Parts: sequence; structure tokens; C-alpha cells
Amino acid sequence: MATRKHISLKTKLAAALLTLRRVDENGVLVPIIPHEHAKLMSAEQIISLFQWDHYPIPHALGGPDEPWNLQPELIRPHRVKTATQDVPTIAKTKRLSAEQEEFRRRVLERPCGQPRERKGRWPSRPFRRKS
Repeated sequence: MATRKHISLKTKLAAALLTLRRVDENGVLVPIIPHEHAKLMSAEQIISLFQWDHYPIPHALGGPDEPWNLQPELIRPHRVKTATQDVPTIAKTKRLSAEQEEFRRRVLERPCGQPRERKGRWPSRPFRRKS
């Protein structure tokens, strides 16, 4: 029995990427790269069509380069998603984090036991004692 030639990881990755599907305009799942096109391409060419998207935790927010946080996307859709979804989400997260940090700073700079400054229009009145 002849031994089989070793299949490289690059070839396995290209084959895995070829199994990806998308929904076409008729609602039918079709391959992202048609079989006829894939037959004419090398493994390097197939891999070069994809970028790795950090999902669900964006890389800018500390998302790790781990398999569970990466998903392959074609280059153009990945760029569109990054520009329209990821960049605004990252900006909002950073803005909210800065606001929360400012709030924490203000709360912690006030010594404990010290009453808050009254900012109301009317001064507080002392309670009347019942006679």
C-alpha cells in the first residue's frame, strides 16, 4: 500500500476557505468562490482573497488573535464592515470609557463623609421641632 503525500496546512486552509458560502439575491446559499474559479487558482491565490476579521471582540478593543475570535471574510466586505461597523463601535466604546473614567475620577476625588455640594436654587431649611 502506497503512502499518501502529506497535505500542507496552506492547502488545508485554502480548502476550508472554499467551503464558505454566502446567500445570493435569490436567498440560495452559494459558494463564495465558485468551483470553476477555484480550480484555476493556487492555494496562495485563494488565501490571498481573504482577510481575518476579529469577531466578536475587535482587535482595537483587545480582541486576541485566537481561533475563536477570528473569522475569514473577503477583502472588500471586510473593509466595508470595518469602516461602517467596527470603527464607529470602537469610537463609541472609547468615548464611553473616557466618560466613565471621568465619572470615577470625580467620585473618588470627593473625600468620604463630606456632604455633596448643593446646587439647587433654594437653601435647605432646618427641621422644626414639635413643641
